[in-house]
Amino acid sequence: MYLHSMRAEAGMILTAEHTATNLYRVEVSGWDDNKAFFVENSELEWAEDSNKHVTLKRGLNSGAVIFLRLLQPISKDRSHPVAYQAEFVARNRDGQRQFRLRPVSSRCKTELCE
Repeated sequence: MYLHSMRAEAGMILTAEHTATNLYRVEVSGWDDNKAFFVENSELEWAEDSNKHVTLKRGLNSGAVIFLRLLQPISKDRSHPVAYQAEFVARNRDGQRQFRLRPVSSRCKTELCE
């Protein structure tokens, strides 16, 4: 019985270790909860299950749209910013705020927009 529970535990540990999360340095910009424009460098956590999170020093209004631009120190080309809607998740020990990111879709269909 003891050996069986050890095997189950080992399986859970292996599963947790195989969840791939990639970190990317990004520049985040937008308007904070004080309606002040900001630009802040952070890390984008991109999990295997396509969840994206970013941690910021400032607060954002619920559903705020922010822009992320990938920082590539090797390349001289600047990447284009991508819009995301931010959803507050939690605060960390340092008081920074973690947000879940959802892609912002176009507000109109191309055949309707001219």
